[in-house]
Amino acid sequence: MKFSLRTLSIVAAITCTATDAATHSAIVKAYPSPAFPKGSVDIQFRQQKDKDSYYSALKTFNNLILPQEFPQSALPLAIVTPKTANDLGLGKIVKIAKEFGLRVSARSGGYQSGYSSNMAAVDSNKEDFVLVDLSKLNKVTVDPRLHTATAEPGTTGLELYTEAIKYGLHFPGPHVPRVTLGGFLLQGGMGIGSRCHGAGVDNVIGVDIITADGRTVYADAKTNKDLFFAVRGGGQFFGIVTKFYLRLVPIVKNPTLVPTYNENSVPIDQVFAIFDRPEASQLLDFYGKFDPKAPKALENKIVFVVDPKTSSKQLLFASVSTVPFNTSAAVTKSQAQITEWYKTLPTKFTTSDPGNYAGVIHGSDADWADNDLSYYAEDMWLPVPLDPHMLEVLIKQWDKVPSPLSSMLLNTGTWDAPTRSALGYDRSYAFCIYSTWKRNGTASWDEVNKAWLEETVNALKPWTLGYYANELLPKKLQDKGYWEKCYEDKTFKTLKVTKNRWDPENIFKSL
Repeated sequence: MKFSLRTLSIVAAITCTATDAATHSAIVKAYPSPAFPKGSVDIQFRQQKDKDSYYSALKTFNNLILPQEFPQSALPLAIVTPKTANDLGLGKIVKIAKEFGLRVSARSGGYQSGYSSNMAAVDSNKEDFVLVDLSKLNKVTVDPRLHTATAEPGTTGLELYTEAIKYGLHFPGPHVPRVTLGGFLLQGGMGIGSRCHGAGVDNVIGVDIITADGRTVYADAKTNKDLFFAVRGGGQFFGIVTKFYLRLVPIVKNPTLVPTYNENSVPIDQVFAIFDRPEASQLLDFYGKFDPKAPKALENKIVFVVDPKTSSKQLLFASVSTVPFNTSAAVTKSQAQITEWYKTLPTKFTTSDPGNYAGVIHGSDADWADNDLSYYAEDMWLPVPLDPHMLEVLIKQWDKVPSPLSSMLLNTGTWDAPTRSALGYDRSYAFCIYSTWKRNGTASWDEVNKAWLEETVNALKPWTLGYYANELLPKKLQDKGYWEKCYEDKTFKTLKVTKNRWDPENIFKSL
């Protein structure tokens, strides 16, 4: 059931303390105005009688901790969900929060999971806060002449891909298409084609961001350049990004000015093979030697999975071309080398036939779309070249995985960042560990899956350069060094200076 804003103000006045009632009333009054026309925003209050609507608004896809299980201090005073972008209205939310001593947390979905979007989950204090949900802001426009796009933070990777490919263009966005650009880009964004084109943030040419004073400012390489550096990889600490200005790259030989292509009509050179557990050592050894010297146009990755039919351990090896024109002699030669190599080993399935763009951008979407799944995950940077002992540890830890739904992903490394941003750790591998399972009401089952991930992270610590600043591994309270471990030392110091300039009162997340 959705309350009207007038009904919500009455509920707030009756059910809250005097201070809370005033705060709720102030928030509600920010909306019935030309800034946010009636019906253009949903708002749910912690104290309202309809708890199901409140918890439904609070939840995202991560079932590790259900909203009903949150500690009281992790429940936002209000959840505001705009249906259309309006910087003036969102700015009012920040100003009102500041006036009443509240803090502001924003999320768009994807890497910004339900629990860790809340202040008590990411900061050690227990200040009250407003949660701004940007998931419905998903407008995307493409300029085929300039090879650029603008996208709101709730835009999914698939929505951007679908619009850009009409003109033969691509953005190095998330491998899982349901992930939103806000969650993806604010953390840096290692995506499809990043080895050739740079990370997602390397292809952000500007942002609109609401800062701690409620203003919307524009930042790019020349304007507010300190904020531009920080937002691209550390954006969650500095404000609410309402629009990304993006650079697109050609993925066909003749990009057009009118819609011509679609995801099924664009061929992609690929090699794909599935190996059983006994071939793990040989596969990782080949990968460790092949990938650093392979053309940048190739995105090579290994995915550790469990066969759902047999429960046997398997490894998927994929090499996909992301070159602008889709073919090159170097790509053809390298993929032929892979084909010749995998013929020497037993395989479950192999193909060197061209695929299409649809197969690349849809990734594992069907698996991730299950709302009953729980995720406990960590992404880390591993050095180039890959240490043979580290690869042995990967196999050892994968042998221990408890849930057949879990996976690990060794994503193509040896990329060189074309721009300076907070992401850092270029010339490295992005390694993702996903402990994924369905909760069955047994606490010990939850704990064994979390313990496996933590043990794997600790086992890989000797080779870890740093961690990807996503939010699928819930932050423990009092863990003051949580975010610092995610950035290079020099970058973290720069982020602190920028935080003190743009958010001196710590309205947004604490760095």
